[in-house]
Parts: sequence; C-alpha cells; structure tokens
Amino acid sequence: MSLNLSLPCFVTERDVVLRIEPKMSTSKNAINHLILGDYAKFLGEEQNEWVKVRSRNDNGWLKKNWLSNERILEVNFVDIGQGDGCHIVTPDDEVILIDAGVGTDFDGKGADNMARFINWRYNLRNRKSPNPFEIDYAVISHPDLDHYYGFHNIFSNEKLKIKKICHNGIVERPLNGADSKTWFKDLGRQVSSNDKKISHLWDIILTNEEMHNLLEENPTTTKFFIKTLRAAKTNNPKVIYKFLDISQKYLDHFKPQKDLSLEILAPITEKVNLGDETRDCLIKLGSEGETKNGHSVVFMLRYKNLKMLLGGDLNTKSQDYIAQYYSQNKTTISSLERKIRETKIKLGGELSSQKRKDLQQEYEEAIKLLDLIVSKTKNKFQADIAKACHHGASDVLDSFLKAINPIATIISSGDNESHSHPRPDALGAYGKSGRGNRPLIFSTELARSTYEFSYPIKFYNKLKAMEEQIETLTDKKKIKNIIKEMENLKDSNVAKYGMITVRTNGERVIIAQKLEEERSPGQKWDIYDLIWNEKLNEFEYIH
Repeated sequence: MSLNLSLPCFVTERDVVLRIEPKMSTSKNAINHLILGDYAKFLGEEQNEWVKVRSRNDNGWLKKNWLSNERILEVNFVDIGQGDGCHIVTPDDEVILIDAGVGTDFDGKGADNMARFINWRYNLRNRKSPNPFEIDYAVISHPDLDHYYGFHNIFSNEKLKIKKICHNGIVERPLNGADSKTWFKDLGRQVSSNDKKISHLWDIILTNEEMHNLLEENPTTTKFFIKTLRAAKTNNPKVIYKFLDISQKYLDHFKPQKDLSLEILAPITEKVNLGDETRDCLIKLGSEGETKNGHSVVFMLRYKNLKMLLGGDLNTKSQDYIAQYYSQNKTTISSLERKIRETKIKLGGELSSQKRKDLQQEYEEAIKLLDLIVSKTKNKFQADIAKACHHGASDVLDSFLKAINPIATIISSGDNESHSHPRPDALGAYGKSGRGNRPLIFSTELARSTYEFSYPIKFYNKLKAMEEQIETLTDKKKIKNIIKEMENLKDSNVAKYGMITVRTNGERVIIAQKLEEERSPGQKWDIYDLIWNEKLNEFEYIH
C-alpha cells in the first residue's frame, strides 16, 4: 500500500531515530527514539526519500519507507502505582481501558497516573473541541479500589466520553436493614445450595437497566464503587454498563472472524434457583476479597498470530475453580499439587516394598491426572504474553501458570504498598512456568527502579524551580500558565517511566520500556522482540 501523507502515519520499523537533518547518520543528529507503531504527523516538507514529521512532541526527519498508514495493535501497561492499568488502541483506532489503579482523592495517597496518561496521550488539557474524546470501553476487572478508583477522575472529566463500562457484576452496596444471614457483607444476598457447602452471590448486576436503577437508588452513598460508576453517569447519562461473563464468549464485535478478538474466559456464572426465580450467579470462592478477586474479568486477546492473556487478580481458589470448569474434572489443581508433594516425601522414608509400590502408583496417577487437567486448561489459557495475576502476589498455583506458559509475563505492581510486589517466589514461578530458554518477566515497579539517583531527579528539580517561580509572581495569567505546564510535565512523566508497551502487527511483536537514561544519542528504549517461527507455528524470544 502506497503511503498517503495526508492521512495519519505510523512507524513500521522496530525502532528508528528521528533525525535533526534528513541524512542517515545519527551522531549528533538524533532528536528522539521512535518504536514500531508510533504516530507521526507529516509537516509538509520533503527531501527526496525523507519527510519532516512531528512524533512524540518533537519535529524531525524520517524516511518515507519507515512509515505506513496502517495502525497496529498497541497495549500499554501504565505504571499507575498500586493496582492495574492497561490502555489498548486497536488497529481500528478503538480505545479500551482495563482498570485504572487506585488514583487519588481517596486518602490523599497514590497517584492518578492513568488519568494523567490519558491527559498526555490525547492532549486533553489543551483540547479545544466542543466534542469530548471518546473512550470506547472502560473495563473494571473487579471491584477493588486498586483497579477501579483511578477511573473516578477519568469518568468525571468533561473532555472525555466513556461509551461503555464493562464489569463482573459484583457491586458493593449500602447495607441498610440488611439481614446478616442473607447478605455477604456488602456484595448482596448470599444463597446457599442444597448441600449448604456452596453459596452464590444472588444480587450481581446483569443488565444495563439494573445498574442504572441501582445508581439512582443510591444517590448519596459513600460506597466508592457506586460513587465511581455514578461519575460516568453524571458526565454521560447514556453510558452503557455491560456485565461480562463466559456465556457471551466474546466482547461485542471482537470475534474470531476478525483479526482482533477478545474472548471472555471469566467470570464463570452458574444458574441458581431462589423460589420461583432463576438467575445467573457467581459462586462464593472464600472471603469477600477472595470472591471479588477470583471473579475478575479475564480476556484472551488475539491479534492474528499473537495471544495475550489479561487476567485481573485471579487467585489460587479461582484458578482451581477455573481449571475444574475448563478441564471438566472435579479434582482441584491445588489438591493434586499437595498430594504429589506429600507422597513424594513419604516415598523418601522407610517403607515396605508393597507400601512403596502402592505409593508410587498413587504418585504417578496424581501426576498423570494433574498433567491432564493442565493440558485441558492450557487449550484455553496458553498465551504468548500474559499480564500477571494479582500484581506478582504469591497467591498463584504453579500448575495454572504452566497452563498459561507465556513467553513474556508483565507484572503491574505498586509503589508505596505493603505487599512487596512482585514477590520473589512468584517471580521464580513465572520464570519456571514460562516458555523458551529465557522467559521474559517485566514489572512496572522494576522498570522505574532507583529513579531518585538518575535522570528523573532533573524532572523533580524542574518542577521545584517552577514552584519557586510561581511564588515570585503576581500575574494570575502567568501563574496559571506555569501551573498548566507543570501538569503537562507530570502527565508526560507517567508515559515515560515505568510503562511497558507491547506493539504488534500480529506477526512481529516488540515489548519495550523506557530507559532511565539515554544509552546513546537517540537510544531511549529497551526493546525485546518476539519472532514468529513458521515451522514451529509459534512466537519465540531469541536472546
């Protein structure tokens, strides 16, 4: 396809240096370091095979054959502090947000990094258009603060329009007059099955109408999840709230018939009867927190050859439950892992020959059954790239990770949190269960390590100098402009440090993170390539 410079252009190279002058040499001729999929706006000047463009807020020269009008898939894991925050731009230019961290204005802590990233990415602070910028989907994987509360300022931003908010049906609500026997804390009524060992959440929100009604019934509630959802409704009364579960198979039009699909692998609903009524319900997996986390919305994103798993905060209990469902086997992964470990210890002791023979048979049968369950789960969950469950917590099953078996794992972990994410044993498990000789592990936390001793200190010093300048001024307009510049700098900063970006045309994949200091002129990215192997029919990372 020939390049049309009047249309949006995108970098087709793995990475390329934006030049000061239109020539191949980069020594003292580097402005910026661009990567696959970066947007470039033609500025009207051409010199032979070179064109002048604006990209990443800089003007410079690129070769025409380094550009295309075709947008690729872009998935950004933003360092939002504690929690998850994922920004997706599809080849059709649809925008999907999956979680947004805890944000700020709740307890004065944390950072509103997803809102700042969106401000920076779409230049919202300088947006003059009367029409708001549209976000096609905001997905709340589950109702924990570190996943949804960062949406509050996004939903409240008048320069944004959220078209559809997707959720797992669990909504915390006021407990006024609630019967403690029938309510599972604030998640709605708890319905027990006949054997009294299994309970379900009855009051999950299944329709757009149910959600709108719930929000109308609780206009002044202090429940932060409802408060967050109401912010979207206040800003856009026609916003659609969409419940997701496996019965829908795929998110709206993102179906296998197209290059890009989003398959819904969880949550798993079950039909439950209460009196004369039957509803889709979610099983109680444990405590309130375990249940909310365990029923996270899980997507398998497929783009041509690439598979990417986006798994919320799945925990050991939900991984057991999910593996039972997809393997159609009642035995849990955790019980088999435990049996194998305990039997192995027994085999190391003094035993009669018959006892050893019996134990060895039990051991081999347990391994065989576990392998079968993992294999069947793997048919659905194996991915090339996986967002780690629960921020790199230890609350994962080794065998479930083997079912995912990714080449690269990306961990969204927090700052100033008390969990020490990512956990050392979880990192070991991810590496052990990964595919290839050198499985890749990325972490938003580690991507910005020791920043106080490197380049970003200049950023903070610059902000401090601007604050000191404000103190000397009396002109309100000048003060306002400096404050705006400071906010723009902060917005820009979250896109540079700690963010991990995946770019792919479906056949070629790069995973990149910004270097804390420029390696050489025009070298600002640390880039890893996944190469498609036609003979193996899969991606590989080759060191």
